[in-house]
Amino acid sequence: MASESKELNLILEELEKRIAEYIGTRCAILCSSGRNAIRFSLLAFGIGHDDEVVIPDFACQILPITVFCTGARPRFCDVDREACALSPTCLPEVLGAHTRAIVFIHPFGLPVDPSAIIEITEKRRIVFVDDAAQALGASINGKRAGSFGDVGILSFGKFLPWYLHGGAVTTNDEKLAAKIKAIRAKCERRALFPSLGYRMIEICGLKSRKNVEMIFKGDNYLHRILNRTLAKKYFQSVDSWIKADQYVLKLWYSNALTSTIIDQLMTYGGTYWHRRRMEEMELLFLNSEFENIDKYLQGRRSIAKMYDKLLKKDGFDKISVSDNYEPSYLRYPVIFHDKKKLAKSIRALNDMGLTVDYRYKPLHMSPFFSFINRSANFKDSIYISEHILPLPIMFNMNPERVKRIASIVNAN
Repeated sequence: MASESKELNLILEELEKRIAEYIGTRCAILCSSGRNAIRFSLLAFGIGHDDEVVIPDFACQILPITVFCTGARPRFCDVDREACALSPTCLPEVLGAHTRAIVFIHPFGLPVDPSAIIEITEKRRIVFVDDAAQALGASINGKRAGSFGDVGILSFGKFLPWYLHGGAVTTNDEKLAAKIKAIRAKCERRALFPSLGYRMIEICGLKSRKNVEMIFKGDNYLHRILNRTLAKKYFQSVDSWIKADQYVLKLWYSNALTSTIIDQLMTYGGTYWHRRRMEEMELLFLNSEFENIDKYLQGRRSIAKMYDKLLKKDGFDKISVSDNYEPSYLRYPVIFHDKKKLAKSIRALNDMGLTVDYRYKPLHMSPFFSFINRSANFKDSIYISEHILPLPIMFNMNPERVKRIASIVNAN
């Protein structure tokens, strides 16, 4: 058992070193998910009850839930309409005496210059979290997203072709990295189903990508059922928004949130990866996949160039990218002028069998978070959420499918 643990640590250290070198930081700490990377980072900075963390209003609702699960309170800031990222103009209006951190997202794989935000955070001694979960490999003047802040956040499953979980924290602060690793060791545990499953296929000589993926998906499906069943005890979802019972909010305000309730909040959406440690075989496959990250990103950039040429820019705007910016293109977003034309395009894409994702509702409109900075202005976040169409991109996407998607968007 000790030799197995030692071997696992060696694999983990090798992968973390490779990730750090790729991003351009001294340290990388592999976590079971991107949301876990955020949570562990905030906890390592001592952020908790009575503290506030500013996040963009146009973002996935799991982000404020993750902040909530540190005991801190999320606050929402409007975004810049041109970049879809947190607005440096609106930020000073949101900052308060209890603000301890800012989470800055590079949306859709499009890197955004954070210098104006960093200037504010350095002046006020606020932690800057450079969230590159949607922008793995993107860069500005050769500096990669995830290396601009006190910590950076990465997510691998969004960019690697094989369905993997896993995220990472990147930082130049070695003492902070040690704290995050200590928190990871405390919070992440082995799960019975995958550990036994991977051990069996190894003993039987069935170590293949297909079998590893089968164990991973089976484990995910099992806990999706269990977590959703347990989560109903604490909160429910209405129109895909979280609706918390009032006693949960009371517990939060009284600093009495139990680990059980936090676990249920963190597992919303059917995942439990904040507790599930990555197994040795998963680390090996992730390490193998990460070797090809540049090839996968180049494939995405080639698809984006096809969109550049095919889309007529009639009735919608593209988000411009400067010459010294290198996106990683999680999606190719366009902003429609007319909401009716947008809806028509979405219906046509759905008929084609393509689900349009990453179209977030503004967080301040969630019933669960409606009590947070109600008086703030979110006009650009609302506008983007009502007009944006993130077109799909995959590294090996069929050119004919790209042409068909472009023709649908152009026609509407």
